Amino acid sequence: MDEIIPIIELESLSQKERKKIIARSHLDLDQILEEVIRPMARDIEERGFAALREISLRYDRFFPSPLVLTREDLRIAYSHYKQKFPHEIKAFLEALENIKAFHEAQKLTPVRVNVAQNSLGFTFIPFDHVALYVPGGKALYPSTVLMGVVPAKIAGVAEVSVFSPPSETGVVSEVVQAVAYLAGADRIVQLGGAQAIIAAALGIEEISLAAADFVYGPGNIYVAAAKVYAFSRLWCGIDSFAGPSEVIIIADSSANPHYVAHDLLAQAEHDEQASAILLTNDRQLAQACLEEIRKALAERGERSHITEKAIRNNGKIFLVKDLNEALDFVHEYAPEHLEIMAENDMEILSRVRAAGSIFLGPYSPVAAGDYYTGTNHILPTGGACRFASGVSTHTFYRRISWQKVSEAGLRQAAPAIALMSRVEGLFAEHGYSVLARFDDLKKELWYGNPPSL
Repeated sequence: MDEIIPIIELESLSQKERKKIIARSHLDLDQILEEVIRPMARDIEERGFAALREISLRYDRFFPSPLVLTREDLRIAYSHYKQKFPHEIKAFLEALENIKAFHEAQKLTPVRVNVAQNSLGFTFIPFDHVALYVPGGKALYPSTVLMGVVPAKIAGVAEVSVFSPPSETGVVSEVVQAVAYLAGADRIVQLGGAQAIIAAALGIEEISLAAADFVYGPGNIYVAAAKVYAFSRLWCGIDSFAGPSEVIIIADSSANPHYVAHDLLAQAEHDEQASAILLTNDRQLAQACLEEIRKALAERGERSHITEKAIRNNGKIFLVKDLNEALDFVHEYAPEHLEIMAENDMEILSRVRAAGSIFLGPYSPVAAGDYYTGTNHILPTGGACRFASGVSTHTFYRRISWQKVSEAGLRQAAPAIALMSRVEGLFAEHGYSVLARFDDLKKELWYGNPPSL
């Protein structure tokens, strides 16, 4: 029988095989950066709007007019969509309120402390302009509009521009427009692909759109590569590497195989490159999950070709000896989503060291967080969860430290600063910039032969 996903003992993997899975070897950006992104970015940087238009015509076969949908355009789209689909609007409004509640709780307040007779602190300043990328093409993502716009506005960002590719009708989907209005977006720029990321990072003079301080949101591997390139040029900040979706599920014998299988399939549905991995210590559960997956793929019609390809390419069922082996793998992999369907889920949670978002228990599918509960679904992928976090209200602040040093505080610090700057070979100016303020300390702390002071 054709095995859609082989059931493998995790410890049987060679180091090379394990490293290949952890590294997501199918996500190598080098060739894309060299052959596509760098030439495209140079062209847009040098020729601006003309290059942007030509690139869009080349890849998308048309260039939208108007390029920008204003706040008023979005209001009109919202009005039309609400009339036609009132129940859908109600659902998005419920999700909006949940997302607002969770992200309002993340607001940051300035800090001030007294240290060694000095006042120190840091303040949080929101970005001026951010650009959210919302994919199109294989699916619509109005939920991503909520996840991206709402926390930025809560943080106090003045301008939020949504970049999204127009549909075959030549305009961004009406539901994306309607939800952008609800969320508080200032405009939609009807551009998709890598060129949209470069345009957002550089700004578009012809439509009076300033360069974004920060570009974020999910996309395909070309979008991800363009974000990485824009950040490498210091054109803008980015959230993290946001490539194909991925999930790891830790499940024991208490888990329902029907639930487990369908949560694996839900992530595979996103993209042919998506990853779905089950870690279990129960062979019977593993076999039951495999049967559920096989049955579901046979019954499904819509998007099943995408789901099946992802499952075959990057689906894995690993048998583990115990929880420690499972958690070691999770830490190495650092998944975008981690589901825990096990009896001691809260205890396991306390031991997880790297994941984008965690879902506990039999009634916490990733889809609940994707759409409704309030946590953010714009998350790091590709192992970036080892050092990066998902989008939150915190994402949209500049954290700036400040200090007001007192005369007594600087006098107290002068001997230590003089010694440390001498160790670093920077005493002549760094050290003297402190001593210059205290005539009595110049002779005392200027060791050796001082210049004319």
